Formats: sequence, C-alpha cells, structure tokens
Amino acid sequence: MTRYIEIARSEFVHLVRSPFKTISLTLFGLAVIYGCQNGYGLFKDHKEQIMAIKTDNERSIDRMIIQYEEIEQGIIDKPRRDPTIPYWAIWNTPSYAFKSPSPMMVFSLGQSEQYGYYKRVTNWSTIFDSDLAEEIANPERIAIGTLDFNFVLLYLAPILVIILLFNIGGLEKDLRFDNLIFLNNISKEQWLLTRFSFYYILTFSLLFILTIPYAFFSGVFQGDGQQYINFLLIILLYLLMWFTIFFLVNVSGNGSSDQAVKMISIWLAFCIIIPGAVHQFSSLKYPANYMTDYLDVSRDQSNKIFELPTETLREELLKAFPTLQTTLYAADTSLNKGIINRSLSGLVNMLNKDVARTIEWSSEKKNKFVRSYSVLNPITFFQNEINTLTDTDYYAYKKYRDDIQVMIDKKINLILQDTWNKVSVDKEKYIQYVGSFK
Repeated sequence: MTRYIEIARSEFVHLVRSPFKTISLTLFGLAVIYGCQNGYGLFKDHKEQIMAIKTDNERSIDRMIIQYEEIEQGIIDKPRRDPTIPYWAIWNTPSYAFKSPSPMMVFSLGQSEQYGYYKRVTNWSTIFDSDLAEEIANPERIAIGTLDFNFVLLYLAPILVIILLFNIGGLEKDLRFDNLIFLNNISKEQWLLTRFSFYYILTFSLLFILTIPYAFFSGVFQGDGQQYINFLLIILLYLLMWFTIFFLVNVSGNGSSDQAVKMISIWLAFCIIIPGAVHQFSSLKYPANYMTDYLDVSRDQSNKIFELPTETLREELLKAFPTLQTTLYAADTSLNKGIINRSLSGLVNMLNKDVARTIEWSSEKKNKFVRSYSVLNPITFFQNEINTLTDTDYYAYKKYRDDIQVMIDKKINLILQDTWNKVSVDKEKYIQYVGSFK
C-alpha cells in the first residue's frame, strides 16, 4: 500500500508542475459550474413561472365567483359569453397542465428547452399545439452559449481525461528509459493502473465537489436523495469506460504522440462518428415526422365536420359518445343548433387523438431502434440515461402530453354532459368545475 501511495504522491507533484494540465482542470471546472448554473437558472425560471400562473388562476377564479354573485343578485346582466351556460363556464375555468421541473434538471436540460412546460388547456386544445414547442431548439441554444452539465460530462470530460493521460507511460517511452524503470513488488501494468486511478479519483472528486452544491440548492435532498446517488453512479461508470479504454491504449502505446492520436481518434469515433451514423441511419429508416397528418386533421378534416348538417352532427355525437343517449337533449326530438355547435370539439378531439397515436407510435419505433444500438453507441446511451434521471427525456414529455390529453377529455366530457342535460351554471356549480381541474 505504501508503494501505491508513493506513486499517487509522485503523480500529484507531476500534475502540479504541469501548467497545461492544471489549466485544463481549471477550465473544465468552470465549464461544469457554467453548465450547472444554466440548469439551475432554468429550473428556477420554470418554478417561478408556474407559481405566477397559479397565482393568476386564483385571481381569475375569484373574479368569476364575484361575477356569478352579481348575476344572481341582479346587479349586472349576463354577458354575451353567458357564464351560466356550461360551455362558457368551463371555458372560463382556469385549467393549466404543468410539467413541474425535477430538481435534477439542474444537471441536464434535455428537451426542456425544446418543449413548453405549461399550457392553458381548452376543449379545442391538442397535444401538438404550437405553444408546446419553443421557437428556438436546443442545438441553437447551445450555439449561442447555453450548455448543460450533461454536455460537459459526455463530451468535454473525455477531452480532459485525454489531456491528463496522454503522456502517462508514454513520456518514458519518448525519452527511451521505459525499460530502465525498476519497481519493487509491483508490475509495470500495476504502476500504470495506479497512475490512472489517481486521475480517475481526481476527476470524479472534482465533479462531485462541483455538483453537490447545486443538488442542495435545487432541493434534490428534500427527498431521499436516491436520484443524485444514481446520478453519481452513472458518472462513475461513464468515467470508468473512458479510463479503461485509454488504459488499454497506453499499455500498448508507442509514446505520447501515438497515445494522444489514438485517444483523440477514439473520442471522435465514440462522440461524433458513431452517434452521427446511428442518427443518420435512424433518420433514413424512420424519417422525421413533419406533422402532416396532424395538419390534415386541423385544416381539412375538422372543416368537413363543421360543414355537416345539424342532424348528421347530432347522430355522429350520439354514436361517438353513447353516454349522451340518456341526457335530456337526446330525449328531445327538436334540433338545437347551439347545443350541437358547443359539442363539436368532441368530434374534433377524437380525430386529434387518432392522429396523435400514429405520431407517438412512429416516435416510439424510432426510439426502440436507437436503443438497439446502445452497445455500439454508448454516448447516446449515457445521455438518455441522464435525461431519464433528470426527467427531461422524451418519455417525460410524453407523459406530460398524456396529462394534457386527459385534461382535454375531461373538459369535453363535462361540456357534453352538462350541455346536453341543459344545466344552468351558478356559483356552486362553477366552484365544482374549478375543483375538477385543480
């Protein structure tokens, strides 16, 4: 053990006396802080915006309750959009779907900059509305300076490791005294492994020291902290992968230059060429979905519904929503165009759900294809694992879209049932609506 400690101490002296390596460590540390700070800033923005919307919703509810009281007391007349009609009462009921940020979002932005995290849901909403996608996509944000810890870890950490390790065992070969090295009770492979272990521990310790304050700031440890522990395990495994590869390179290397070229080539293959090839192959096999089916529904098929006669629409609604058979209006033989018009969002919603399933199914096939190449494409694998852990991956936003759809369905069902039952909404009924969407 004393021999190993001496080797580590000697390596520390070598590191301190190497300005190039110490500057690289410093710059990498600053990049880690910058990435975490960007994530923490976005995390705070999301929380503050959600709280502001909830506060505005409470004020809106208070105003509507006062309006109902004034209508009931005869102080004011009913407005054009009569709140005693279920359609307009539900329309005026604040109903937002939120994707609350995970505290772990500090370490990976994932798709959080590409997609919205709050949405005002109406009976005409869909899960692919334009307000669910940001105008600037994540690659463009990275280009203007926004990068996260995930990017720093996956792409910059291996470069730092190359800088720290490229001459380990290679310097001795450059100066042609590698065969003169004499080690007592330790082989040259163990000597090299000990030097690698020093930098492995150093790199991980730096990442741990710089990330744990942000874990406390964001509230990761308000729970059991298991997510952060899993996050550290992913970092350990990711670094271990690179250190193992570079150890094999250095063991068989022919000098610092030879080792550096091989390391850089491996980095290019793992971080650029393989992910790019898999992405290109997946794009050819599963072309990008430009929402043509969705646009067809929103522009053409919806218009066809609006052009149908009232009697036909009534029959379509009763067929699509069998529960309406027992309502008051279903038992009425007269046609009420107002009731039918306020029910049309139900038919349009069914079209939107059909095309949404097709789009999601196509995305899922592409995701499965990419996952099948995880062994050959470890960078993307680790990236997806971190995004999953931080709740910023595709499936986190798919769940958010599912929550939006559930709220849309609930709105439409309430509108249909109360409209067809000719319910007159008062303050108490409005409060029930509010409770349905909290």
